Amino acid sequence: MNKFQQMTLFFCIGILPVQLLIALPPIYILILAFFVALGVYKWAKWLSFLLFGFVMATGYAAWINNNGLPRDLESKEVLISGQVIGLPIQTDRSTGFLFKVDKVLSPANIVAFPTKIRLNWYNLDKQVRSAERWQLLVKLKRPHGLINPHGFDFEKWLFQQQIGATGYVRKSTNNQRMGEASRWAISYWRESLKKYLEEALNEQQQAGIINALVLGDRQSITPGEWRVFRQTGTSHLMAISGLHIGLVSALFFGVVRWFVLRLPTLRGSATRCAIIVSIAAATGYAALAGFSIPTQRALIMLVVIMGGVFWQRHYNPFHVISMALLAVLIYDPLAPMSVGFWLSFCAVFIILHAVVGRMEKVGFIKQLLYAQWWVSIGLMPLVLYFFHEVSLVAPLANIVAIPFVSFAIVPMLIIALLIALIAPSAGAYALKFSALLIDVLWQFLEALASVDYSTLMMPEVSIFACITAMVGVVFLLMPKGFIPKPLVCVLFLPVLFPIHEKSLAYGEFKLVLLDVGQGLSAVVHSADNTLVFDTGAKYSEKSDLASRVLVPYLNSVRTKQIKQLIISHGDNDHAGGAQTVLNTFDVNRLYTSVPELFKGYNPLHCENTISWHLNGVLFEFINPSADNLFEGNNASCVLKVSSVNGSVLLTGDIEKSAEYSLLQYKGHQLKADVMIAPHHGSTTSSSEKFIKAVDPDVVLFPVGYKNRFGFPKQEVIERYEKQGSRRLDTARHGAIIVRFYNHQGPRIESVREQTAKFWNWRH
Repeated sequence: MNKFQQMTLFFCIGILPVQLLIALPPIYILILAFFVALGVYKWAKWLSFLLFGFVMATGYAAWINNNGLPRDLESKEVLISGQVIGLPIQTDRSTGFLFKVDKVLSPANIVAFPTKIRLNWYNLDKQVRSAERWQLLVKLKRPHGLINPHGFDFEKWLFQQQIGATGYVRKSTNNQRMGEASRWAISYWRESLKKYLEEALNEQQQAGIINALVLGDRQSITPGEWRVFRQTGTSHLMAISGLHIGLVSALFFGVVRWFVLRLPTLRGSATRCAIIVSIAAATGYAALAGFSIPTQRALIMLVVIMGGVFWQRHYNPFHVISMALLAVLIYDPLAPMSVGFWLSFCAVFIILHAVVGRMEKVGFIKQLLYAQWWVSIGLMPLVLYFFHEVSLVAPLANIVAIPFVSFAIVPMLIIALLIALIAPSAGAYALKFSALLIDVLWQFLEALASVDYSTLMMPEVSIFACITAMVGVVFLLMPKGFIPKPLVCVLFLPVLFPIHEKSLAYGEFKLVLLDVGQGLSAVVHSADNTLVFDTGAKYSEKSDLASRVLVPYLNSVRTKQIKQLIISHGDNDHAGGAQTVLNTFDVNRLYTSVPELFKGYNPLHCENTISWHLNGVLFEFINPSADNLFEGNNASCVLKVSSVNGSVLLTGDIEKSAEYSLLQYKGHQLKADVMIAPHHGSTTSSSEKFIKAVDPDVVLFPVGYKNRFGFPKQEVIERYEKQGSRRLDTARHGAIIVRFYNHQGPRIESVREQTAKFWNWRH
């Protein structure tokens, strides 16, 4: 490792701790660190570069943080003007789009305001096109997302995209189109191409995959298709990144070089001409993908590598990767926050170690197979750390899929687009042929995904286990005899045999109230038993909260069977994800107050005469009654879970009439240590008499941040405070875990508070 590579490594190491910070350090600390870095440069360059990396990344993070929405503008109407950027997303309910704010028109004298915001417009009569200029009346809120165990950190994603606020367009006569889409804007041509693809493919089955490969637009890929990609370890093919940019560059490089070599006057410049055209082609492809962060990173790497070839610099491959790494980190100091950063650079590192100096005399096919095998094995610790699952068929799937995509599908798509520039109708036929090629690959991937045990689910892998396993990968790539293989195998033990959470003993149970926004989904774990109470909302055929929150959580704790699935009532915010759960897991019993919605699943009505006892934990329905005089919210299943360690009451959406009925007929069963507030804290529920009868030590409100109903209502909060109940809600605390262990009473944990980083919302 030469000095440049060492300094790049220390610069990178200095950046890494920033993503672990709970809060950013004050500016004077950064200034001090900067001058210390300058002071020690001559005698401790490694420390200097380490400090430079930390200062650059932290300063960049502070700059992004300061570009957020001021608290005093939350939920207030603001009149703004600016431009639509990116591709608008059309659904049955709304149009979603990114908006670059040029000016705040009202209220006056606004000093700080985000330059990029994310909006939804629920007026489907208005057609919003990319690159158009608009004046809009909006209501915004600070970046806020769902926070769950092993869940996607939406707030982190917003931070990485430098989106300073989210919100929606208000109905107003002030909403006016101020200018048509500029034909000079890249996004205008992206949207035009998207429209052409939709018309040419005419809703063909593979249209979503083609959109992803051409435009980087993955919105049209169905949940079923994502499941196949995930189970076969080929999801990376649907994200335009290093592989795709490299493919396009290599294709144009080869074609142009072949052509120029046949021109006597330019033969000596064939390689340089090919490099210029290949970089231009890769840049154009990155533009089609909207210059997303992964494509920017890939393009920088390509330019660095091709630049070395252009200027005839014969660098060591590891030196080239070091230059690319440094360029990426200078361009985006927070790139290590992205999963793609780690997967792409580690994949290149593994390929170089596995192939360079070892496989030069071996044929191309054997090199490809060897490299793919090592990438699949070498990235496994990272994949387990980030995704908690790994595809066991991924090596086979990628050995077929990567060459097929590289040498058949992507070239055919490029040819189709070039034809479409001259003859759109002929281009449509070429696109349909591309769809046929994708269908051939799809049949293969579906067959692999259907294999039993195609994926390995793992509980949370610690960062320590991930690091030790990656060190093991490096040692495996070393020459034979460098490190004894038995010693290397020891480094993989923390990943293969992670420390599990202590098994629940007799009489112990755990409630996990998931953060599903304005809705409800809760899981009750006891010894050898998993119960799911409600499943959150469904927004469209491609989006529901069971897929986004509940299923990932259950997979992370290695749930194979749900013993009891309870759908309290038929409202979408409680029952919307039920079908997803039924399709994904083996459900032993389904209880509901609306059995007519689940006729094919042998549902049982959740009558208040039903109870069962498992491993020292009692489960009993206390609503509705057998004659079921109520309907709608008041017919909600109400479940009480209790043991010697404590009790919890799950109330669905019951309102005051059902509460009064429970007081009259089940009053002796209502007392509970913890209660999930009826109907999310609406004034139609949580009567004083009901609260007094339950007398909860803790009340939990499953609510969305700044929800349109204003739940929980202040007067309801005051009723619980009067009773002396501690209040938590999912909007402020994320998912809430309540443990009933060792006769200690309920122990409360907030996932938001436990996992908070500097980019996360704080109340």
